[in-house]
Amino acid sequence: MKEDAKRDKRENQTAAVAMIRADRLLSQQEMGWLFRPLAICPFPAKPFKGEGPEETPLLWSRKAGNVSVEIIGHPKYGVPYGQDILIVLYLAVEAQRQKSRKITVNFYRDFMRMFDMNPNDGRKYGLVKQSMTRIRNALFKWEVEQGEHREKGATYVYIEEWDLYFDPKNPTQRPLLDQYILLSERFWHEISTHKIPFNLEAVKHLKAKISHLNFYIWLSYRVWRAWQEKEKQGLPSGEAFVPFWGEYGLQGQMSSVIEKKFEFRREVRKWLDSVKELWPKCPVDINGDGLKIQVAGKDQLDIMPEDTDSPRIFPNVESQSITAFARTDICPKCGKPRTLQPGKINQQKNFRYPDWWSCSGKCSAEALNANCPDCNMPMEVVNKGRQDYHYQCLNCGRIEGGEAYWLKYSVFVQR
Repeated sequence: MKEDAKRDKRENQTAAVAMIRADRLLSQQEMGWLFRPLAICPFPAKPFKGEGPEETPLLWSRKAGNVSVEIIGHPKYGVPYGQDILIVLYLAVEAQRQKSRKITVNFYRDFMRMFDMNPNDGRKYGLVKQSMTRIRNALFKWEVEQGEHREKGATYVYIEEWDLYFDPKNPTQRPLLDQYILLSERFWHEISTHKIPFNLEAVKHLKAKISHLNFYIWLSYRVWRAWQEKEKQGLPSGEAFVPFWGEYGLQGQMSSVIEKKFEFRREVRKWLDSVKELWPKCPVDINGDGLKIQVAGKDQLDIMPEDTDSPRIFPNVESQSITAFARTDICPKCGKPRTLQPGKINQQKNFRYPDWWSCSGKCSAEALNANCPDCNMPMEVVNKGRQDYHYQCLNCGRIEGGEAYWLKYSVFVQR
């Protein structure tokens, strides 16, 4: 039984990697924007305890040459860490989608859906609330060394004001328009002015491996920067070398604190392998005791340059545009009325079944067809009835996770 589950998980991961590669080749990736200080100074991968008494604020810092970034955590809530980074990425994507510093949200529900988490899972819902609390209560500082007689830097927060509703038992209970988040001026200015793109699907795939995810975000930023320098100076290729150790070393920029050199080198190799699995043309290799970046063509970038002007931030799709049907219908088997019902939750394994038809003539329940979001053709269900069930369109090839499909497109989902 366990072996079957492991095999199914591997198959799903392989399918996800194949989709990310295909979307990259077809220029169909969904994009997000990086916040520069976060790319340079990711949150720690694990809870950061720091030193000193409990009432002392915690300080996490990273340094790359003359640039230093610090995060000062609240004594009660601590420094943001791990998957807390997903909240910052979500805020940047949603602000660009709505083209506003003040974003209207049903935050906990929408955030979890964006990153393919089950919003009906009360435990995960609570963890997201804790993440948001750490983000809201931390202070961030960016400083650039300018020599002996000049200082340059900025202090910022991500969120300036908010009104959110939290109920893990009823995540969609309160109307959407009641809730909002006002981003700080500094955060909004950065993501609007310095457009550094990343592949949102790659982030979803790596979200369970935080050190791998943070390395991917850092590498996406560094390759993008090397490409910009190449274009600016008219060079045949953009090149950079990042040593593992020293003042400009990678070790001082990553989210994992690994002191032993042989262990750090081993982890970097793992991180790079994870990135290249999703991004085969990533122009980065290990060269001695460092990383060599050498980007010659735009096809080697994580995202194409032209996409930063017209970003592919997909809209929140209303269910009516995907499945045109009524809540009541006539049963094709007995000719009596039937009613559409929301998919049930498997309480033991905690996943959502498809929406289904309930027939007044006592015919057996029938799952509603899942129509393809791209071509509106019926999709074929794979692994029917199992937790890892998903849909595949035989017309255009699109694949959608089963539960994720109904959490996006069901008419019973409040928007």
